[in-house]
Amino acid sequence: MKKQKPNIVFIVLDTHRVDRLGCYGYPGGTSPNIDAFAKSATLFERAIAPAQWTIPSHASMFSGEFPSTHLTVQASSALSNEFITLAQYLKGEGYQTAGFCNNPLVGVLENGLRRGFDEFYNYGGAITSTPSRNGYVQPTFITNLRNGYRKALERIATPIQQAVAASPGVFQVALNPKIVSWWTRYANFKGDGPASIQDTTRYFQWKLKEATQSQFVFLNLMGTHLPYAPPDRFIQDFAPIVKEEAEAGDFMRDYNTRAFHWLLPMKEPYTDLEAKTLSDMYDAEVAYQDHLLEQLFTELDKPEQRQNTMVVILSDHGEMLGEHNIMGHGLGLYQELIHVPMLIRFPGQKDGQSVKETVSTTHIFHTLLKAAGIEEIEPSYADPVRISEYSLGNTNQTQIPAPSRVFSEAYPPMNLIKIIEKHEPAIMEAFPCKATHWAIFTDLFKLLRVDDLQDELYNLADDPQEMQHLTDDIERLEQMGDELDEYLAWAADRAPGTLDSLTTNLNEEHVLERMRGLGYIE
Repeated sequence: MKKQKPNIVFIVLDTHRVDRLGCYGYPGGTSPNIDAFAKSATLFERAIAPAQWTIPSHASMFSGEFPSTHLTVQASSALSNEFITLAQYLKGEGYQTAGFCNNPLVGVLENGLRRGFDEFYNYGGAITSTPSRNGYVQPTFITNLRNGYRKALERIATPIQQAVAASPGVFQVALNPKIVSWWTRYANFKGDGPASIQDTTRYFQWKLKEATQSQFVFLNLMGTHLPYAPPDRFIQDFAPIVKEEAEAGDFMRDYNTRAFHWLLPMKEPYTDLEAKTLSDMYDAEVAYQDHLLEQLFTELDKPEQRQNTMVVILSDHGEMLGEHNIMGHGLGLYQELIHVPMLIRFPGQKDGQSVKETVSTTHIFHTLLKAAGIEEIEPSYADPVRISEYSLGNTNQTQIPAPSRVFSEAYPPMNLIKIIEKHEPAIMEAFPCKATHWAIFTDLFKLLRVDDLQDELYNLADDPQEMQHLTDDIERLEQMGDELDEYLAWAADRAPGTLDSLTTNLNEEHVLERMRGLGYIE
């Protein structure tokens, strides 16, 4: 009898900082369930995301390519059909593929990131799509009727959601504090973490009974993304300042509606109270999401699952909480943005271990293909790729190679840039918002390049906050600068000659008029 390929569970903790987990040394007690998982998993101490925000980072994890190759770097971008996605490869190997997604940028936009999924449930956006709460059974008349109604609503809501991503004008309207209050509360901006985790858990329970195909399950969670509004008991435990000091509570309520300020450099640093409020509320969201994950971990800890399931937990990017006078994750490549948590529990793994080498989360693509038994792929746009050369490990734990290519890139988000130019031009002078940022890593050294500005070199072991540029280490500066030049040439040469691009195909004023008609704006 042919041995079944291992099940694969791929969990992305969207916007999760590495420094807020106990297994990475944080003493705040925010993550008991993830910490327990880490005790029998492989923890990557220096995992680097290929980009500072959702779409390019997911495109890299799903394609195995860095942003300069796949060029899916704007909210209006789509992953070219030239790139066969992780889900497509696994489906071709006989896997049943399912996605449970809370991020509208992955679950709503028509950007190619859902290619290859047999089932994809979207918990974010104005119109959600979720599995039947009565189990994974054949559709009934009622479910068909409900699906038809949902599709009718989608025809109204989808063009608006697409236009928010692709149109600076519509995006600017969406940032109005009154509109922010609406879409964060009623348009499921952060999805529904409890429901998506419950559905993922039930999916595994149901599929285990069938046991006819190997399963690939992707789960994206948005708990640590702004706005911050966890249940009261988590605020009480981790952010009591919000309850105890009126100024802190007022600041947080106001800040939760000012989405524009989540995205851009700050004119002035936060006060001590503001900084503590944001940091503590972030911790409360981390703790709440960790609490929710307990039920899924309990299912995955069952002996029948442990022996034949590979579980990956990582973040697509981090979050700035005022460091370097920046909030959010729209600009720059500071470590708070791209040094992310990554844990892999291989089938049958019992003992925890750590990998100290610097690695790229882009190579999770190769790691999962390796687990599925794929040894080589032949892209239409480039030479064949030997998967073992880029895999971060293998199922029998004999070795964990660390691929040498570790890069990160931040292309300026043009919708945001156009709004900053119009409303906050002084910020454009103080911070290189329109520049493309690149970073390359060698051991514990990081070279940062911002367009044509001088390259900056940091020793992350001695200077993890990136405060002291090593101007005297000329030889290393030149060597890593040359390596970055080689990478950029390689990535550009590797990119397909013609890339698909996403456009709304909608007149901006028509969309704004539709939003007025629906009562979203005046």
